[in-house]
Amino acid sequence: MTVTTVQAVSGAELRRAMGHWATGVSVITTRSEGTLAGLVSNSLTSVSLDPPLVSWAVDRRSSSFDVWNTTDNFAVHILSESDRDLVRRFVAKGTEKFAGLAWEPGVLGSPIMADDVPRLECRLWQRVEAGDHVILIGEAVSVSDPESFRPLTNHVYWAK
Repeated sequence: MTVTTVQAVSGAELRRAMGHWATGVSVITTRSEGTLAGLVSNSLTSVSLDPPLVSWAVDRRSSSFDVWNTTDNFAVHILSESDRDLVRRFVAKGTEKFAGLAWEPGVLGSPIMADDVPRLECRLWQRVEAGDHVILIGEAVSVSDPESFRPLTNHVYWAK
């Protein structure tokens, strides 16, 4: 019997390949024990309709990982093409991401920003260990759905 050894691809190879997959761009925010956190995510996905669940993944190396690892809620802001400034703000490392930004606490306490984007407020349902990331699954308890919307995708954002 011949055994074939298959080597895994590198993280860089996977990132390059997955960069061809068009996804939406979101900013996810939370407040845990008085500390605000927010980051850009394109790993957002619908998980279940009953109950209404979504998931996304946070990198263990994120400077705000401790906040994400202890929060019990989060808000998802699905960005439009006109929200590039929010991407730059929330992708930056080592900055006060909420400085000068208008926001208000949502129904669960997470920072809520722009009213003109689809938004989900979620109660943490489960955390799942997944390699160098942790997947957060949340139950949607509030949804905002504007009438008109042009989503920002990773291809639109990174192409400019």
